[in-house]
Amino acid sequence: MPDITDSPEVHIASFIVHFHNAQRDSLERFLKAEADLEVQPSDPPGDGRLVVVCEGPHQGHILDRMDAIEQVPGVLGCSLVYHEVMSAREAEQELISEVISG
Repeated sequence: MPDITDSPEVHIASFIVHFHNAQRDSLERFLKAEADLEVQPSDPPGDGRLVVVCEGPHQGHILDRMDAIEQVPGVLGCSLVYHEVMSAREAEQELISEVISG
């Protein structure tokens, strides 16, 4: 995950990635190897779509990740569906609340 402690903001985004099913395994390996990307379970599996969540220090980071995903063989497109910007302090408080509530 990128070091967001030096940034006053935290950007959280989600994408829908459309891909050829034959390339699913290599795409998932790429996504799971990146610490700032999280693959969400897909339903139904095998429909050629994945939801991916990304966290970074600025919007340029989010756009760079989208570009990198689109370069993976078999990817047809990567569409931004959600983008939230919060202060680093807000993000830290949400994380603490989440850990406490378990």
